[in-house]
Amino acid sequence: MKLHRKLWMQIHLYLSLFFLPAALIYALTGVLYIFEIRQNSGASITEIKLDSMPQKGKERDFIIQTLQEHQLKVPKDTNLRVMKGNITMGNIKYGVTLTKDKNEQPILRTIDRGLYGILMLMHKSSGNKWELGGFKFSFFDMIAIGFGISMLLFYLSGLIITSFCKGKRKVAFGVLGAGFIITILAVYLSI
Repeated sequence: MKLHRKLWMQIHLYLSLFFLPAALIYALTGVLYIFEIRQNSGASITEIKLDSMPQKGKERDFIIQTLQEHQLKVPKDTNLRVMKGNITMGNIKYGVTLTKDKNEQPILRTIDRGLYGILMLMHKSSGNKWELGGFKFSFFDMIAIGFGISMLLFYLSGLIITSFCKGKRKVAFGVLGAGFIITILAVYLSI
């Protein structure tokens, strides 16, 4: 079966439209991350200093009781997880962590993120995960993988649609070569 330009145009159009929301998320969060606007930007963060860490096996009850004593929201998901050596509960929107501050004093930290923080964490492949074939994925990871594959198809279909710049191939290959050289140079100079 021969793929004609019209079919490539349709592939290019519909994949572009479908993945436009993901492209906007990646573009916005990627650029803002460069300017050091991270996932906790604009988040409501509360830190409660603790006298000591709770006893092993009593962490869940301790966290819930401490939150209630300070009139703070208890996360819907109260299952405990260990992330970066700290005990956490909740999700990427609202989470609670038992950790230590810079002076090694125990604290209970709550983080309530807004939309930007959630989108940044989606960009970084965070969120509720499920296992498939030995790998852990969030639902947004499926969009991300599809978007990554589609980026290759966008370029391929764009080249086919334009018949790779008929009549201007030398210029086109020159621009392609310049893109490779500048990109390699930028990576090298950034190390």
